[in-house]
Amino acid sequence: VHKTDDLREQVWTFKEELLKSTNIVAVSNTTNLIGMNFGNSTYKMAGASGEEAHLLMTAVTDPDFAETYEIEISAGRYFDEKREADQGATAVINEAAVRELNLTDPIGKEIVAVGPTPEQSQTFQIIGVLKDFHFESLHTEIRPMIIHYFGPQVNGRYTSVRIRPENIRETLGLIDETWRSFAMNQAFEYEFFDDHFAEIYRAEGITGRIFVSFAILAIIIACLGLFGLASFIAEQRTKEIGVRKVLGASVPGIIILLSKQFAKWVLLGNLVAWPLAYFVMNDWIERFAYRTPASILPFLAATVVVLIISLLTVSYQTIRAAQTNPVDALRYE
Repeated sequence: VHKTDDLREQVWTFKEELLKSTNIVAVSNTTNLIGMNFGNSTYKMAGASGEEAHLLMTAVTDPDFAETYEIEISAGRYFDEKREADQGATAVINEAAVRELNLTDPIGKEIVAVGPTPEQSQTFQIIGVLKDFHFESLHTEIRPMIIHYFGPQVNGRYTSVRIRPENIRETLGLIDETWRSFAMNQAFEYEFFDDHFAEIYRAEGITGRIFVSFAILAIIIACLGLFGLASFIAEQRTKEIGVRKVLGASVPGIIILLSKQFAKWVLLGNLVAWPLAYFVMNDWIERFAYRTPASILPFLAATVVVLIISLLTVSYQTIRAAQTNPVDALRYE
């Protein structure tokens, strides 16, 4: 749900109303959504010099963020609204931040948000460590992050609602109705998280569709060329086929003989295409911080598919040539 900062302090009541529905599992209010651009701030461990400062990605959430997004906690705990000390005095970091800060036992340590002056700096106690999770796209490595808890009377712009898969339309209607009762009939703006995250990979989706379109076009053109070439070769070898049949060659044998000629060049073409395809694919994969190593299996599968398509394309002409009456073939000029 967007623009929930318009509700101001009523966000907390809005959450409580939503959670009354059995179709709603968890609700969280945050300053950012996973997949958005996060700001960063400078931090250092208490007692460290200014030269030991680190840039950490920063987010501010309510106590239900980890539960709503099902993020696991590797050490300590997440924020607790029943603990007043958590409001404004504590922080949670991810495992990447633990590595960045070179901490061995982070729970209970104090971290300082470096301000323009020492008086404007603020100290927080680390109470928990989250397992690393992707809050940006897979193009970027998981960066060090620190999460703060909303202070009193503070709220974020976005409210995430985790719902049950059943009765989605009914649940959306309930959220809409609840929103309008709090927001004085302001428009209810929302999006599903999978659509939100898919937006990050829109460029990859467009690129994929372009490649598929051109691949289909290339296959069609290649098949037309193969069909014409098969017709030409069958015509050129008409007498040879007639002689072979007179000498006892079977129809399947002649079909295999003609098909082998095409299969040989298709396989050779694939061997030439493999290095180029690997280079292009590897160059594209390098744009992602997290990726799987290139495997030979897709290349082998592509070769088998291309070979099958090629043989199906020339099969009509090869079968037709193989079934030609040897008398007619020998008379062919």
